[in-house]
Parts: sequence; C-alpha cells; structure tokens
Amino acid sequence: MRSTTALSKPSFSTRRAGELIHSWREMVQPSSLPADAAAGLSVACVALPLNVALATAAGLPASVGLVSGVVAGVVGGLFSGSRFQVTGPEAALLPLAAAIVAAHGAAGLAIATVLAGLMQVALGLVRAGRFARLIPRPVVMGFTVGIGLLLLNTQLPRLFAVEDTHANAVALVLQRTWGDHVGWLGVAAGALTALAMVTLPKVHKRIPAVLVGLTIGTVLMVSLGAGYDAVGALPRSLPMPTLPSFEGVHLASLLPAAFGLALLASLGSLLATSSLDTLTGARTHSDLDQDLMAQGLANITAGLVGGFPVMGAIVRASASIQAGARTRAASVLHALWLFVAMALLASLVARIPIAALTAILLVVGVRLLNLEGLVAMWNQSKSTLSVVVVTALGIAMFNVFAGIGAGLALASLLYVRRHGALRLEVQRVTDASQLQRGLHMQAPEAANAPEALDLMVARVDGPILFINHLKLYDLVEGPPWAKLVVIDLSRVSLVDAAGVATLQYLAEFLAVRSAHLALVKVPPHLEAALESISKHLLEGRMHGSLEGALLGAGLMQPAPVEEPVAHPAHAYTAAHSSSGLALEGRGG
Repeated sequence: MRSTTALSKPSFSTRRAGELIHSWREMVQPSSLPADAAAGLSVACVALPLNVALATAAGLPASVGLVSGVVAGVVGGLFSGSRFQVTGPEAALLPLAAAIVAAHGAAGLAIATVLAGLMQVALGLVRAGRFARLIPRPVVMGFTVGIGLLLLNTQLPRLFAVEDTHANAVALVLQRTWGDHVGWLGVAAGALTALAMVTLPKVHKRIPAVLVGLTIGTVLMVSLGAGYDAVGALPRSLPMPTLPSFEGVHLASLLPAAFGLALLASLGSLLATSSLDTLTGARTHSDLDQDLMAQGLANITAGLVGGFPVMGAIVRASASIQAGARTRAASVLHALWLFVAMALLASLVARIPIAALTAILLVVGVRLLNLEGLVAMWNQSKSTLSVVVVTALGIAMFNVFAGIGAGLALASLLYVRRHGALRLEVQRVTDASQLQRGLHMQAPEAANAPEALDLMVARVDGPILFINHLKLYDLVEGPPWAKLVVIDLSRVSLVDAAGVATLQYLAEFLAVRSAHLALVKVPPHLEAALESISKHLLEGRMHGSLEGALLGAGLMQPAPVEEPVAHPAHAYTAAHSSSGLALEGRGG
C-alpha cells in the first residue's frame, strides 16, 4: 500500500518556514552582502533623524525612537512577508501615539504597543492580511493625504516654538498674536534643514540630504543660539527587555487605543507591502499574513524595551530598493547601522535642535499630500478625488478610523451609483396578441380576454440593493392594479436584504388585492436568497419562463398539440412492415 504522506503537499506553515529559511540563507551570500550593507546605510541615514523626530514629537525621549528603530528593524527585517520591507517608527502612527502618551503616559504607550503587537500576530494567524487588497486605492491615497495634513497641523506650532499657546496650525493662523512668541532662530534652522531636503536630491540622489540639512541647522543653532531645545542625552546601549508596568494605567480605557493602534499599524504595513510588490514588479505577491505576524512581533519587542510603535515604512523600503538592496540583509543592517550611530555618535545626535527635526516631519507631511497626484486626479475623475478628500479631511478633523470609514462609505456609494444602477423596463399587457409572438400559447376566449389577460411584465437590469430598491414600487402604482405582475430577474447580479424585503412586500401587497407576483428566470446564484419569499409568489414557486408564469396563473392555455399526419406511402410501408412482423411472428 502506497503511503499518502509522501504524495501530500507540504502544509502552508511548512512552505512559509521553508521560504523564510531560504531568504535567510540569501542574506549571507558574499555576492549580495556588500550591496545590502550599502543600502542599509542609506536607509539608516533617513531613519535615524526621523525616528528621533517622531519620538520627540510624541512627547517621549529621543532614545525611545532610536531603540525602537533598532530592535523592531531587526525583527521586522528577519520575519517580514516581503524581503524588502523596512520596519520602524512611522509618521502615520504619530497622532495616535501622541494621544496615548498624553492620556496614559509613556508606560501606557509601551503597554498599548505590546497589546497591539499581540493583536497583529492573532490577525496574521487567522490570515486576515488578504483583506487589505480589497481597500479601494482612493481610500489608501486619502489615508496618506490625511496623515500629511495631521503632520502639518501638529508640527507647525512646534517649528515656531508656540505649541504651548497654539495647539495646532489652525489656531496659529486664526490668532494674530502668535508672532510675538516665535523663536525665529529655530525657524531659520528648520527652514535650512527643509531646503536641504528638497534641493540636494535634485543635485545628486546619493547625497544624504536629511543628514546634511540637520548638520546645517545644528551648526546654525550652536553658533548663534545661546540656548535652544535639543534632542538631549542618549544611551549608548540597548535596554534590557522588561514587561511594562501597569501601575497607574487604566487598562479598560487603554484597550480601545491599543486596538486602534493595531489596526492602524496593520493597515499601513499591509498597504506598504502591497505597494512594494508593484514597485519591484514581483511576479508573486508578498505574504501579507506573514507580514502581519512580523509587524506584531516587532511591536511586542519595541514595547518590551519601552519603545515607539512601529510598522512597515514604504518610504524607507523604496529608498532601500533604490540604493540597491537585494535581500533581507539590507533591512536588518539598517537597524544595526542605527545601533552603531547610537553607540558612537550619541554626543552629536544629542545636539540636534528640535526645530530641525520638526522641519523633517513637515517636509514628510507635504510629500504625503501628493499635490501632483491630486491635480492629476482632478483632471481625470472628480468623483474619485472626492473619496480622497473625504477620507483625508475625516482623518485630519476627527481620527483615522472616522476618515477611513467615511472614505469607504463614499467609495461604496459611488461604486453602486456607477455599477449598480437599477434599470426597469415595464410593459402593461391587456391584449393577448401582444404576447403571441414567440410564445407557444393560445389566447383565451375572446369574451374573457380583456378580464383574464391583465398583467404587467417587468425586466430588471442591475443589482437590487438598499440604495435603489424603492424603484420596484413603481410596479404596484395604482389603482387599477394588474392581476399578475411578472418580474424577469435574468439580468440581476445581486439582491441584498433590502431587495428581498421589497419583493416580499410587493407579493403581499398584490395578494391582498387578489393578484399575484411571479418571478421568472431567476439566476441560480440568487435562488437561495429568494427562497424565503417563494411562498408568497404565484403557485409558491419561481418560474423558469414567462410562459410558465402565465400558465400557472391560468391566463394562457397551452397550444393544442397536433398529431402529425402520416404520408400515404409511409402509412403503406408501416402497415406492411407491421403485418410482415406479425406473419413472421406466427411463422416462428
């Protein structure tokens, strides 16, 4: 007996483990390691100031951002569903992280980060990553634009050093007294940093524009400023992982924030990973479920060292690819380069002005607005642009989930309007001759024809949904009402609960008036959904054709079947054949 074990396919988890082990072996190949090391260094030059800027913007020590980038970068790089994904603190997480710190302190953020990581691992285990591909692109674009608006709104007061008196940029603009408190030297340092970030890449892409800008801004502040807000002291080693303290933290109120953090980090990471597949032209899609678990493990690790929440970062990953990354080693080495900078350059990083770091976030915010893409979308499809605007404004004015929910709702309505319009062709029939063509029926007696033949035939084209089902009420406008209403559903692709309820209402409405509703040509995929209302229909069933419905209602009689007249020659042959058989039988 043959063993079925040898012939069976490897399990999903076995294949995933095999792919991971194979990608780890690629990391140490001499042919790719130099290119990955160079790419990792390029990404570290971008990640180091951004990690510090995000941590300080959230009200945390700068070291939290650096430590998070190191530990989460290693874990995410090793286990991510895409070999090019780079994990670390990201601007999209800043608003929610800052809100958690304000409400629950740094310990609350550490707990929320660990809880969010556990939720992400659970989402990966149930294979929820596949649903990320269903999110409409305008909602994704609105998400990035909304985060850009949030950064501009929250970071402008920090650049002008008036965050104590003006909580956001809107208040900064509305109140005219803000100019009396501005730290103009910090604004100058931030402006020079932003100018370097924008102009130097146009000179040469390999120039580390962010580091050059920070250096210029720091030199300006050190040489001209008697005192300024700086990053401050940094550790030269990684802290030992410890469970965050729950003392003084209200867990019940923290759980919703942790859940939101898990959803936000998961959504951002999955969208980034999906974008990487497009960017690299990969023939196979990245493993989004594996990516969820990897980001969850990275967040658990970051939380255990008191870190900032992390996610997959499309900006850093694309920078890594452009710098020549070939394997996972580029993502892991970027984290190791961050650790080297923290250990050897801590004294220099400590002198970076907060204004310069804020300028970095403002440049990131402007780039997230994607103004060129918005203009192009305005010229191509204003309805699509409306989804982007609604999503972005919802995020900026309320929160991320309100914005995404509003964007999804509007995108669904526009889709239904564009692809789900309900078209109704109605014909009121009172004369049998109108139905003779193509029907194998005969008309009733002339004396009974006007009374017996009183029906309405309707053909529905399109889905019957909550947004358009009221159009079916046109079929029962009256009096007078037709004795039989026949609805042809052959061109209906979908019927939702509102559509089913409406059809049942029409059937009951007609039944009270001694009339009937008949459904004909129901597609097989709709029969189960409509089975619950069949008892209210003509003859308690759905009919395969209009002829069947008319016969069931007694409005038509089947045409008489005429016996074929045999040809004389055929009759003679048949008679002789039968007689011959009879004789042959007797002779036997």
